[in-house]
Amino acid sequence: MNITHTTQPIIHKDDHAIISSYLGTEATEPLKTKLEQAKIVPQDEFPRDAVRLHSRVTVRDKMARMNFTYNMSLPGGNQSVTSNIGMAILGLKKGEEVKLQFKNSKKYYIVMEVSNPV
Repeated sequence: MNITHTTQPIIHKDDHAIISSYLGTEATEPLKTKLEQAKIVPQDEFPRDAVRLHSRVTVRDKMARMNFTYNMSLPGGNQSVTSNIGMAILGLKKGEEVKLQFKNSKKYYIVMEVSNPV
């Protein structure tokens, strides 16, 4: 899987440390790449509309024309940051788009809403 977005992802400093411990398999290579390319920021600089751990996120599948809402979590939760969609939208802000390229297909998503814990 290949993830393409037009902006640099923004990752919360605390989330970066936690998520990094879940890397190490071939399946998480796209997440490792995203973390390496991301801008890592502390709490006081983190945008309220950016996707992070424990965010409630609504995304629109542009091809299916359907919205889906996820609660971003660690593996074992509602929508893990190590899942395809989790890796794709982590670090994106409301209004940003992402393309997932698989061997025989593509998916396009846009982040519609982001709600973060206080």
